[in-house]
Amino acid sequence: MKKYLLILLIVVVLLISFAWFRWSIVADRKWGAQTIYLSILNCFHIQDDNAEAYFMLIDDDSGPGIFKIHEICERVGVKATFAVVPTFLDSTRCDSLKKWQLEGYGIALHGYDHGKWKDWSYDEIKEDIEKSLFFLKQNGFSRVEQIKLVVTPSFYNTRAIRQAIHEKRMKMVMGANIVNPDTLTFQWGRIFIKKDTDLDEIHRVLLRAKETNSFVVFGTHSSINEEFSPEKTEAVLKMAKELLKNLHD
Repeated sequence: MKKYLLILLIVVVLLISFAWFRWSIVADRKWGAQTIYLSILNCFHIQDDNAEAYFMLIDDDSGPGIFKIHEICERVGVKATFAVVPTFLDSTRCDSLKKWQLEGYGIALHGYDHGKWKDWSYDEIKEDIEKSLFFLKQNGFSRVEQIKLVVTPSFYNTRAIRQAIHEKRMKMVMGANIVNPDTLTFQWGRIFIKKDTDLDEIHRVLLRAKETNSFVVFGTHSSINEEFSPEKTEAVLKMAKELLKNLHD
């Protein structure tokens, strides 16, 4: 019995040591289940020898807020990725996204109608992904076959979701509030920029990411006025541009 307790103690110490090593690149101390889950996975991830310090911004929106994000990015001189929900798009936004994509902005999937993937089967999720890709092709988006990011609706993360995305050979962007070891990991965490975002904390995260050649994904909800801060978003992107490479460069 003592032998098993000793083994358990050693495992716990190792996990705490790994968590402590990663602690300084976690954006805050509000550890949800997904943050803990992905942190543990990343502890055992072997970083690519050619890893560099990158950042990107993903806007979880297909509403009028996309124009605010575009204006900010143009002022700062960076490119964002827009997570597209086809049923949320009107013709003006659709045409704008197509134009921006040709200028170097990214496109990601975010559910055909932002459905409740948490309750869906593998086949239903796979079909939803394919419907989104078909919509993009039918509406004249470029290089649809090269779109590799799926931002799961409402931060959902189930085995069926992971399986469907993995089989499509795409990357999964989830709600874990952490920095990623590099761009090769299958599941990416991200740090949301909100009105209450601590810019000093973001600066510390960016410095740590630069030191460890990590990959920072920022997120925004540009059409949720009570959450979105244009000023904070622009400030974060300026800091990120000074310290890291933009993934779209």
